[in-house]
This record gives sequence, structure tokens and C-alpha cells, in this order.
Amino acid sequence: MDSSISHFRASANSFLSQYEPLALLLAPLLSLLFALALRSFFHLLSENGLKATLLGFLINSFKLVPGVKRYIDAEKQKVVDKLQSDSKSKREGWKTELPSTGLGTTVLEKMREEKINDAVWQGKCSGTVYIGGSESDGHFSLINEACSMFAHTNPLHLDVFKSVARFEAEVVAMTAALLGSKEKSSGGQICGNMTSGGTESILLAVKSSRDYMKSKKGITRPEMIIPESGHSAYDKAAQYFNIKLWRAPVNKNFQADAKAIRRHINKNTILIVGSAPGFPHGVIDPIEELGHLASSFGICFHVDLCLGGFVLPFARELGCYAFIFESDLWHRIHQYIRPFLLSLVIYFIFFKYTNFSIYLYLQLQVLLFVLGLCC
Repeated sequence: MDSSISHFRASANSFLSQYEPLALLLAPLLSLLFALALRSFFHLLSENGLKATLLGFLINSFKLVPGVKRYIDAEKQKVVDKLQSDSKSKREGWKTELPSTGLGTTVLEKMREEKINDAVWQGKCSGTVYIGGSESDGHFSLINEACSMFAHTNPLHLDVFKSVARFEAEVVAMTAALLGSKEKSSGGQICGNMTSGGTESILLAVKSSRDYMKSKKGITRPEMIIPESGHSAYDKAAQYFNIKLWRAPVNKNFQADAKAIRRHINKNTILIVGSAPGFPHGVIDPIEELGHLASSFGICFHVDLCLGGFVLPFARELGCYAFIFESDLWHRIHQYIRPFLLSLVIYFIFFKYTNFSIYLYLQLQVLLFVLGLCC
């Protein structure tokens, strides 16, 4: 054994003696740096894909050209300066400190004066308010009265505000029924509450999917796939909950491309997304096809039902559109009432795939929706 070691050492020394000592010192360090760079490249390739990685590399290389980075930074600063100057000009006269004396009832008059400067939105602001008519009568009058009745309530204390608890449960049950909770395939197990709006609904849907898939499949490096037409709240959710987000291209009709989404699915995929209708274009993604895709891989499927949630169930009954509600669903109740602070997130995971449940999240003025729904 000793002779073998001595022979190996002599051979190694003889081989290395032909190189400079400095080269022998730098070689492993350079090899390590190269390995780290290669690892970073493959990590970027995995995170962003080949096209985005190469494009980013070209852009960063272009910035190395003398004067280019300085020019880009100067142009960006111009935009920042313009935004800040516009913001300052609009905020002239705004209060920045509490007044030394109370404003009393005169504050109402001041609020009315400021409200005059608001845009005339009735029938003119797409994607903003979904109720027409005068603010002083009709449906507005009804929901204003309802809001004033429950403005003081704190729904966290359900034993104190029992009426709010009842209204919330009724809203959940009625909404779930629209989406097929009475059908046998649903399993009939429903629970839930409200959220403060569409973004929170998406956040909770994504978080619940992440937690569910971690429990079911042990996924610790979650990924989700959404079409390019998906709502920007999914980007927020991915950042908040440390989920890798893939955006798949849409087809020529601006619908989600199931084949493109399929190419991104891997062992870490927890969720895919479809919209009915999509936020930017108003078209309905192939929900049934995406549902079958999700079920074949045993992953969650979330359908953004902004606007469509309270339209498509009735359209199906009228024979206008055969819509399949076999997926996670979320509603934006706030699209149909005022103020802008209610939404539902509903999870339909049917028994034929796994367990069935509905999970929602509570926020404010439940009665507001009940009156809005029933009138």
C-alpha cells in the first residue's frame, strides 16, 4: 500500500512539474468560478427559459457599451422626475398633518366639494364600476342604507355580530349553488367566507393551492402556470408566496393555449390558471380542456371568474354557453355592488379527482351583497 502511494505521488509530481506554480494555483480557482457561472446560467435558464435568458444576456451585454448604460439611466430618470412632478402638482393643497382643531360637520361639505372633481363614471368607465343610475336613488340608495347599518361591525367577532355571520353564510351558500354545489359530483361539503377584493381572492387561491400540494405531494419548490392574459395579481401571489411563475402564450384568439401550458408542467407544478372571461380581452379560456389537463396531472386548477362568475351560470341555463364548473373558481362580487371591497374565492376539487371543498375569506359588509344579489 505504501509503495502504491509513493508511486502515485511521484507520478503526480512528475506530471505537475511541467506547469508553473502560479498556473497550478489559479487553475482550481478559475475552474470553480467557471462552475459557479455555469450553474448560474442553468439556474437562469430553468427560471426564465431559453429565450428570456438569451435576451437578458444580450441586453446586459449591450449595456456594457460605453455611454449606453448612462443614456438608459438618464432616460429612466426623466420618467421618474416627470411622474414625481405630476404627483406633486396634483397634491398641492393636500393636508399632510392632522388639523389642530376638529372639522366638525363641515367636513361633509368639504367632501362633497371634492367629489365634484371626480370623473363622470356612469356608463363611461370600463372595468371600474358596474352599476348605472343616480347615486341618490334606486339601487344606490338601498346599498347606502345597508352600508350605514353595518359600517360599525367587526365580523371577526361573530358571537357579537350574529347577523353578519348569517349573511356571510347565506352568500357563500347561494354563490356555491350557482356553481353546482347541489350536484352529486360536488360532494355537498361547503365552507367559506369573503375577501376584501379580487386580488385577495387570487392570493388566497394560490396560497391554498401551494399549501394543499405541499401536503398532498410534498412539493417544496412550487411552480404555477398562467396564460399571458392572466391577471397581474398572480404575479403578486408568486412573489408573496415564493412560487415560480410561468406565463404561457395565448393562441390567435387570445385564449389560453392548453398545449403551451402543458409544456411547462413538471413535478413541481401546483397550479394552472384559466379565465372566464380574461381580464384584458374579455374572451373565455378553454376551461374544460384546462380542467382535464389539471386532473390528468393531479394538480390544482384556478379559474378567474371576474364578471363571468355571475353571468355564465345563467348563460348556460339559457343555452348560450355550455360551461363546465369542474375547477377552482373565484368570484368578484364587488363587480356588481358598491363599495369595491367584496369578493369570493371558491375551491371546487371534485371527488372524482380528490376531496371536495370550498374555501372563502371574510371581509366587510356582507349584507351589502345580499341586498345587491336579491334586488
